[in-house]
Amino acid sequence: MKNIIKKFALSVCAALTLSSCIEETFPTSGATQEQVAESPFALQAMVNSIPTAMILYAQNYAQAWDFGYPAISVSLTHMSGDLVIGGEDGYNWFYFWDQNLGLGDKYVYSGYQFWYNYYAWIKSCNDVISTVAAVPEESWTDEQRHFMGIALTYRALFYLDLVRLIEPKPTTDPDIKGYEIPSESLGTACVIVTEATTPEMAKANPRATVEDIYNTVIFPDLARAEVCLADYQRAAKTMPDISVVYGLSARAYLERGYAGQAGAYAKAAEYARKAINCGYTPLTQDQWENPITGFNNYEANKNSWMLCTTQTADQVHNLYSFIAHMSIEESWSVYGHGVGRSINSNLYNEIADDDFRKHSWLDPDFFDFYNYKSCRPDAASFFKATYQGTQNTKEYGAIKFRPGQGDYTTFTIGNAIDFPMMRIEEMYLIEAEAVGAENLEQGKNLLTQFVQTRQPSYTCRSLNLKDFQTEVAKHVRIEFWGEGIPFYYKKRLGLGIHLANSNCKINDARWELDGVAPWWNVCIPITESRSNPAIPEDNLNPDPADTIDPVSE
Repeated sequence: MKNIIKKFALSVCAALTLSSCIEETFPTSGATQEQVAESPFALQAMVNSIPTAMILYAQNYAQAWDFGYPAISVSLTHMSGDLVIGGEDGYNWFYFWDQNLGLGDKYVYSGYQFWYNYYAWIKSCNDVISTVAAVPEESWTDEQRHFMGIALTYRALFYLDLVRLIEPKPTTDPDIKGYEIPSESLGTACVIVTEATTPEMAKANPRATVEDIYNTVIFPDLARAEVCLADYQRAAKTMPDISVVYGLSARAYLERGYAGQAGAYAKAAEYARKAINCGYTPLTQDQWENPITGFNNYEANKNSWMLCTTQTADQVHNLYSFIAHMSIEESWSVYGHGVGRSINSNLYNEIADDDFRKHSWLDPDFFDFYNYKSCRPDAASFFKATYQGTQNTKEYGAIKFRPGQGDYTTFTIGNAIDFPMMRIEEMYLIEAEAVGAENLEQGKNLLTQFVQTRQPSYTCRSLNLKDFQTEVAKHVRIEFWGEGIPFYYKKRLGLGIHLANSNCKINDARWELDGVAPWWNVCIPITESRSNPAIPEDNLNPDPADTIDPVSE
């Protein structure tokens, strides 16, 4: 299978352009924006299209890694170095991201997985925003105001992800060679495309500075959304409410605080606490380890989950789905139970034995260490057996994400899950870091209080801010393994990848480096440069290929 995959590794991104992402399109033939805005059904359909598009499969490149926002989280987990392949790597469709292959501007894996996905979703937000704005704001109904708030919130989320993915951070490891970020790229990230951007503007649209993206899109969108959604009561957690606005504000201000913006840490702590005060509580051990609803059902975990994607049986594919890759309990996809995604043993060994989160991965002593809960009646023998077609055992294998309804045999049921995009636990960790940046002892106390909900014996003993931020990030990496969030902490703090002397069996993925990994600076696809001359080909972020050698075992 890997030989088949490699044939695609040199494919150049199809000639899509951002100008095609901003053309005005509406769901009814011949209808004006104002007419659509006045139609609750048409406007609702436009709003519903935002979260729906985020879980569609085979929308870009029709390969098994192409299944929307959950697939991006899988890619980011592979890129971070906290995931290793425990079984058969030949069926690992995400090997580009853990082996640093095909991630330059001429390849599909950055372009389609990141750039074109996010700008397609941004276009859906822009369509809603421009349509509602066709009606004078003073005439908006509550429904129109709520729809505006939802679109603004999602647009802020997408731009926040993009700016953190694409902003090039300097590398510091002395073993990295031939990787130089052009001076004109430093401090810039993606392009800004809003409802006011015309096709002509898109063809001369340079990379915006990081500061401009925050100050002209992310923070203004969140401020407007906070007003629009103040009284919104959502029917499902695929739609953001005021708590999600608070959560995104906390994420954004934490980033700006680390970048040195005055007062940003205080705002991050303020917004994180506002989200917490919306009535959420962290997952309990029973919820975390539930073999039927663990990390797959927002109703069962609604006290913690703030925002999620959701899929029904008619929306899933047997192979292009999150569970099909991330679960070793399922039985319909060799991409899951055969590939065997596992935690980096170096990170696993940092988890205390009395931390219930450690039960998300199989200990080398298996059931002698813990009586693992599983949807499989044959769990004891299945977990101890080798991965299909290999001599590799399932030690460190991930059982965090359970097949839907505990059905490990029927893909239409087992793959039809909810995927968490934001949980309240993140807000506790943001608050701790943000407070600790200004008062280390208070931050340590907050971190201790949160982690004790997972590990009763825990006490934070960091002696300085840098060590404290690394300690917070460690708990982010444990808490949100597989959910994409740890990637942003590792890049922001420059935590490197440490896979030497680990359970990583794949020579080409065994990285050992400090600071920022070159492939953490996601490339803009060359097709954007060719349709948008304001971004020259030497300003797309450097190709990370062959910039550092993996450690051979």
